[in-house]
Amino acid sequence: MFQVYIVFFKIFVFLTLGFVLNRTGVIDGPAEKALSKILLTAVLPFMILNSSQHTFSNEAVNGMITCAAFGAGYYALTLLIMRLSLKKAKMTEDERRIMITCTVFANTGFVGFPLMEALFGNYGLLLAAVYNLCYNVFFYTYAVYLFSRKPKFKLLEIFKNPVSVASILAIILFVIPWRMPSFLYDTFKLIGDMTVPMSMMVMGSMLASVKISKLLTDKRAYIVSLLRLAVLPAVVTGVIVLLSPFVTMSPETKSVIVLMCALPCGSMNVIYSESHDVAPDFCARTVSLSMIFMLVTLMFWAWAVKAVF
Repeated sequence: MFQVYIVFFKIFVFLTLGFVLNRTGVIDGPAEKALSKILLTAVLPFMILNSSQHTFSNEAVNGMITCAAFGAGYYALTLLIMRLSLKKAKMTEDERRIMITCTVFANTGFVGFPLMEALFGNYGLLLAAVYNLCYNVFFYTYAVYLFSRKPKFKLLEIFKNPVSVASILAIILFVIPWRMPSFLYDTFKLIGDMTVPMSMMVMGSMLASVKISKLLTDKRAYIVSLLRLAVLPAVVTGVIVLLSPFVTMSPETKSVIVLMCALPCGSMNVIYSESHDVAPDFCARTVSLSMIFMLVTLMFWAWAVKAVF
């Protein structure tokens, strides 16, 4: 449990550093976007590829299959439930779309990957990569369809995403008997190790850009944060507990599934809402508020999965 506190202390320090760098003008808007692009196109893919070097075992394969099944089920059901429950809500159609995407799609990249690697090593990261493939399938089809307001799914977008490609390659490399030579693994690890500090600094910079007065008075942003950070992981935990007598899952697999559902709203929601002009201010407030609450709720869930599983 002490390791959990160490991980969150590091996260807090990096978030604070990003916040201060933004407020002092070191990281501005263009720099923030550049850092995000470097993370998504270079740093994160190397971190994911290194996860493939985990020792092969049937238990690990079963964990990957379980994560894929839970991920697909989670996204399909939550999208359907959110769509139906908000159908008659008193809000604009753009705000409705943002509530759906921000509630369902979490920050699996900037927060999920480094957290799973820090808590569970390469195996946790490999499971997160499998789970994230489900995220990419649903985000780059249904979510992009919601943002673009066009009745057209873009399945090929999944294969244009370096994180998706790296996740697929990591699964292939894990299954085949070949393993990287140490010099190659160490080089990839050196690049991947930049993920945690860089991603947290970007998120800290994003927080510094939001007006606190508007952030704290948006009731719908609170509702999304409650669903994203408390209700959904609680439901997933309950489902896992109910299924445990019938489905064999390791404690690490259970923990990764719950924690991947307990992450704050994804930053990709902000990127797409701004590019398609779909209630961008509301989206930015919602994502930022969930990031603030994450500092408390994510630590709770990290403790809870250790205690329950």
